[in-house]
Order: sequence, then C-alpha cells, then structure tokens
Amino acid sequence: MPLERTPRGVSSSMASARYRIIVPSAAMESLGWRSRVTHVSPTASRAVLLKRCEGASAAIIGKLAYSDSDFPKVAPTLLEALSQLRSAGVKLIADFSDDRTGNPLRGRFDWQIANLADLLVASTPELAEVLRSFSPVPARVITDPVEGKRGEPRESGVSAAAEGPVRLLWFGHWNKVPGLAPGLAQLDRSTSSKRLSLVIVTSPGFGAEQVAQEVDGRWRTTGSACTFRPWSVAAVFDELARCDAVVIPAEPNNRRDAVRSPNRFTESAWAGRFVIAHPLPSYQGLADFGWVGEDLGTGLSEFLADGIEARRRVLAGQDYIARHFTPSVIANAWNEALVSTGIGVRNE
Repeated sequence: MPLERTPRGVSSSMASARYRIIVPSAAMESLGWRSRVTHVSPTASRAVLLKRCEGASAAIIGKLAYSDSDFPKVAPTLLEALSQLRSAGVKLIADFSDDRTGNPLRGRFDWQIANLADLLVASTPELAEVLRSFSPVPARVITDPVEGKRGEPRESGVSAAAEGPVRLLWFGHWNKVPGLAPGLAQLDRSTSSKRLSLVIVTSPGFGAEQVAQEVDGRWRTTGSACTFRPWSVAAVFDELARCDAVVIPAEPNNRRDAVRSPNRFTESAWAGRFVIAHPLPSYQGLADFGWVGEDLGTGLSEFLADGIEARRRVLAGQDYIARHFTPSVIANAWNEALVSTGIGVRNE
C-alpha cells in the first residue's frame, strides 16, 4: 500500500488505502483506539513485520497493492508473520474491497488470508457473500466513508440552463477504462440539444486519453468537448467543485464491478453533485439521491429537465450520507467489528 506524508498526515494515491485504512484509522482515535498505518516493502523480512506489530492487539490487513513481480515476494513472508502473530494472541482482521477470486496469483492469497483471519470485513454485502463462499470465518460489511467536505448543491439553474455547457465529470481507477467508452456513447444524442463539457480523470497510460480523444472527435461539431486530466486526489476534488454532474458508466455483468462499493456515488453526492450512474448493486439503494439506470443519456435528460428536483435529490442524499457514510459512522462500525473479536470496549 503506497503511503505519502502530507501536512495533514498520512495519505495515499490509492483510494482503497484511504477509504479502508487511513480515514477509518484517524476517525477511530476519538473512540480511544491507537493505531499505526504501515506499508510493507517487497523486501521486508518477517522480523521487520513482527517488529512493526509489536504490542498490537489486532492487525488489520488491507489490499496488497504490489506489481505481479513483487506480489510473490511479499505474500509468503506476510502470511508467515501473520500466522505467528495469531499464535501469539494478536487478532487478525482481513479487509476486502475487491473480488480477486478469478486472479490466479492474488486469488490464492485472498483465500489463504480469509481462512487464517479471526474476522473478515467486506466493503459490500455482495463481496461478503463471495468471502463466505470460500471461508467459514465470520464476515461483516463496512462500507467506505466519504473523505471530502459536504458541498453545496448547484442551484436549480445549473450552468447548463445558461449559455455555458453542461459540465460533466468521470473519475475512477484505470481498470474501469475498458467499460468507459460504451457508457459515454449514450451521451452522444444529448449533444444535439445541449453543449457538453466532459472531463475524464484517471491515471495516464491506460487508454483513457484515447477515449477522451474519440469522444471529443464525435462531439466537436456540435460545440461539445471532452478532455483528459491525469489523476490525483487534488484533481478529483478540483473537478468535483467545477462540474454540474458526475457520470458513472459501469459493467453490471463484470464480476468485479458487481461487488464494488458506492464510494464514487457517495463522494460525488457529498460534494453536492448530481450523479448519473449505471445500475450496480451498490448504487441501487442510492437511486433516490441521483439517477440510476441503463441509459446514461436518459439520466442526463432528466437531470437537465428539472433542476429543482435534481437539487432536492442531492440534498436528501447528503442527509442520508451523513447518517451512514461519514468517517465517524464508519469508525463506529470498525469499533464494533474489533469488539466482536474480543478486544476493545463497546462504544455505547
């Protein structure tokens, strides 16, 4: 897990590291927990790993973000160290945010860690069911927190109602790029009646630049445009502040998409932006706070047709997020998870 030292403390360019470890860890301090977030180098020895966990009551293991060449070097050493920790009475909690059972390299590690741990935590109910299919260890669901500030929703007269273009945003991990082009094509017909300005934010070098060029080429004659911006945490929040709505194409039949958390939906709504998304399972329960359906073009049309209703939905969504997705709420869920393993004090 790549970590960065910032003026605000530890951070990471990897969303799962922030949502699953860094943000909950910081929020749990108010509940009396003390924790250390650490990255395991591919060359780290078992002794180094055990030293870093010295005095710990529990070890929470998140996603291992290593290259295919480094992963085989780290996994055996980590499993040996964790097994030794468990034998010494340290509780092991394995946290999952992806279904990697189809990956011959990483899937085996996930199976091993899921059967070694005292507790499994999944980011969605669908992922928890996957874990239960290959491990008897109890599995809990703890969703991702929002990490930005609660933003002000656009007024009913969004920029689209004025002379300017409708400002749209797509942001995400590079592995979602293959499903991007078909979803964005559903927006093409909207360019005949409205000018669109779409920004794609993701890591460079994985095909998103080409998608942006292709979309821009189709839209240019109507006065619409599509541009690419390299991904960074700052870039995402900068574009969230600028846009009118966020579009989230997805592949519902893709096994990995089907178990993903709603963090892009919740983060966007929390920032005050209307979300137009394909119907992943994790988005279905949020449909009243944006638009969820098969055709993103229809969602965009409905957003533009009634700005007052769009704003009402975003405000209702923010109230819902405040009850279920803020760092303090997620910290309480992690507290309960740790208590369930026999350590800590229940937060009444």
